[in-house]
Order: sequence, then C-alpha cells, then structure tokens
Amino acid sequence: MKRREFLQASGAFSANLIVGSSLLEIRKAEAATSLPIAALKAEFDPKKDLVLISGSGAPNKFDYNASYSKRKQITPQVRVVASSAQAVGQAVRWATGNGVSFAIRSGGHSYEGLSQNADLVIDVRGMAATQLAADKKSVSIGSGASLGVIYGTLEPSHLAIPAGSCFPVGVAGHSLGGGFGLLGRPFGLACDSVLSMEVVDASGNVLNVSESENPDLFWALRGGGNGSFGIVTKFNFRTSAVNLIAKFAITWSKPAAQAAKIVLAWQEWLDSLPSAITCTLHLTKEAGGVIKVHIAGLSVDSESKLTAEMKRLQKLAGPAEILVTTTMTFAKAANIFNGGGPAYESVLMKAKSDYVTEPMTEQGILTLLDGLQKAPGEIAVLFDSYGGAINKVASDATAFVHRGATKYLIQYFMQWESPGANETSIAMMRTLYASMRPYVSGASYVNYCDLDLGDGYAKAYWGDNLARLTKIKAAFDPNNTFRHAQSVPLEA
Repeated sequence: MKRREFLQASGAFSANLIVGSSLLEIRKAEAATSLPIAALKAEFDPKKDLVLISGSGAPNKFDYNASYSKRKQITPQVRVVASSAQAVGQAVRWATGNGVSFAIRSGGHSYEGLSQNADLVIDVRGMAATQLAADKKSVSIGSGASLGVIYGTLEPSHLAIPAGSCFPVGVAGHSLGGGFGLLGRPFGLACDSVLSMEVVDASGNVLNVSESENPDLFWALRGGGNGSFGIVTKFNFRTSAVNLIAKFAITWSKPAAQAAKIVLAWQEWLDSLPSAITCTLHLTKEAGGVIKVHIAGLSVDSESKLTAEMKRLQKLAGPAEILVTTTMTFAKAANIFNGGGPAYESVLMKAKSDYVTEPMTEQGILTLLDGLQKAPGEIAVLFDSYGGAINKVASDATAFVHRGATKYLIQYFMQWESPGANETSIAMMRTLYASMRPYVSGASYVNYCDLDLGDGYAKAYWGDNLARLTKIKAAFDPNNTFRHAQSVPLEA
C-alpha cells in the first residue's frame, strides 16, 4: 500500500550529470544527442541556472531526476533547472526553435510520469521562494516550492493555504489540477485561493494572469491541469487563518457486510456535515475477511462540536473500536497527516480515481469490498469528502468542474516492491476499477492522472468545461507547444 502508508492513515540521474560542463564534454554530448547544447547553455546564468546534461561527469548532490512513479522515470538528455521566468522563457524558445520536445517538472509526483521527457525537462524547482505579504492576506510562492515548505513558511503567522497533506508534492501541479486537502471544506481547493500567476507562454514571453489580466487563461489554469497552456513560475495565494484545529480518527474492523453498512452511514453523515470538517475514509483488507474502515480528518471549529459529530456518526454507523479527538495546531496536524518519512519517495505504483455524485448503493460498496478482498495484493481505497466551500463554487467558475453534486472522490492506490510485479499489480487494479463502473459517475481527477482512460481522459477530467478549455488552448497555444499524453487538446 504505502504512499506514505497511504497518506498516514489517510537510471539514477545524480551520478550521470555534467553540471559545470567543459566545452569538450558539451561537444561530446552534442554529438551523442544531436542537440545544440552549447547554444542552450550560453543562454543561462551559470551562477543561478543549472543545465544538467546526461553523460559522464562529477555526480551532483541532488537527484533531480528521481520521479515519484518509478515505472515512468526517464533520464532526459538535458534538464534546465531555471531560477526565473526569463530563464524558463529562454528554455522554451530554444526548444521550439530546435524542434525539441519537452516536459515541465515541479514536484514530480505525476502518477503517469507526465513531467518526464527523453529530450528536455524544464524544471521549475529553482524557483521555490515564498514571501508573505506585509498585510499577511496573501503569499507569493515560486512554482518550484513544495507544500511542506509553504506550510512551514506560514506556520509562525498561524496561516495556511488549503492544499494537500503530502509535504513533498509541488504546489504547481497540485494547484493547477484543483488541489484537494484537509482544509477543503472550510476554505475550498488550492486553486480557489489563487489570486494571480506569472506564466511563460509558448513564445517564451512572461504574462501576468489574474481576474483582470488574461482572465480566460486564469480561468483555465485553475483546474485545467499542468502542462497545457504555459509554464507557471509564480503564484500569489490568498491565505487562510488557521491555528488550533480539532483532529479526529475513528476506526472499525468488521466483516464486509458490516463494513458496507458503515460506509453507507458515512455517506449519510456527510449530507449534513458542517463545512468546518473535512475528512477522508480509508478502506483496506485485513486477515480473516475483515475490512478496516478508518475515517480521519480535522475541523476548524471546536473539539466539543467535533465530538458531537462523532456521536452522530456512531449513531448511524455503530460504536467504533477506536476514537480519538484532540486539539492541536494545524502545523502539528499537517505533520501527522504527512506521515514523516523521507523527503521524497520514488516507488512502483498505480492509481485510479472516480467521482461519486449520487450516494453509492449498498451493492456498489459490497462490490468494492469484495474486490479488495479478492485482490491477491493489497489495494487501498481512499474517499475524500467534498462539499462545503468546494461545492459552493460554481462548476463553470473555474476549469475545475467537479463541484455541485459531487459528494466525494475515490482514489484506488497500489504500491509494490519488485518491477517483476508490475503487470500483475496493474491488472489487479484494473479488475477492481472495472467492477465499479456501474456505481460511479465516470469522472476522474486530473491530479490522479491515469493513462488507462485512453481517449476519454479529457471528458473524464473536465466534463462540460472541456469545450471552453479547448478554445483557450487554441488561443494561447495554437501550435500545441505545451503537450503531453493527457494535456488539453486543441479540439474537444
């Protein structure tokens, strides 16, 4: 399972980089790749920007190439770690002028490796500065910053942005795809708090993007996913005041029939859940045909009100084996949900997702639990609660369409150790996913990208917003410069 134990209850590039490359090494690399690398390197400030060339040379201390999805990792011929929007623009112009394909890398947690490319990767991790505004109502964040760094910057002021629980995830990909987190129901998705962006377009020009400047692009970048319209180099987020929160965890271990009743009760509980509370429900199989149902989350309201909600949940679901509520700072709670461990993982994994817009039937839940039990390996299933501030935003107000009737998001996740288990593990996941088709909406979350969606990915990710997205794509990137296997197409 893992994925930091599924969010805590909830070729090695560094040895093959030419960083301070000699002219001879660059010429050898040019001969091997047929790329004009010397011309590219001449465009950048060697004191600020890195041009990393695959080949022999002194090892670099930081492994820029490691990607979260180890199955999808590719060593590019060239990686540019840019320190500014202007440097990103230079990289884009070099790539388009020389017909070089490229990918855009921030956190690198793309489940399908869409931030990987064999030729060029434009890496924004050289722009990770965060700066809280004097009035503390907003924060400027470089697109290479991780969520953990951002939370750490805002912690002393008792502020946060409503983003995810995994600290190493990059703010750019997370926010551009929507960005669910455990402050979602009180404050919305990460993209809902974006006030403005600095963006490099297909010509290498730097644009200011907000409600008043390039508003169509601003609309598209809030939920339209990463790598389709340009390269965001800086965000300005509205901050949310959050200090003490009430955290909870509640657990049952039951046979499948009883576990299904608990999930049904959770759905009913959500219907009148105060927007102060955000939670996730985890399903995993245990020995002896038992299903573990674990619900965890936090409230920005008082612990006493949270306790009342726990009583209401148990009245619907039955007494729990474990129930813990406690008051702590948001920073401490965020660390708990992050799960500690290494700063960045690179693992063999596969994930899929579904949106639920109508309460799942008992038969649907039993089908899911039966699939979990029959799978030879361990698949974890996570339900993320929507509603509250997330659903108060109209489905067409931003490119993120999954609002309104959306009740929760399902993530199916599997992790394994040996590359020899790739095919059997993925087949296991596909079997479970296929069994759920009659019980879900058919919509999927772009941040849990899934190449198995085939040609239907765009409709699954963006629904009725797809038509407007394609028009904006055609206007800002008519040559499809920014593209990958699941980018926004030029035509719906």
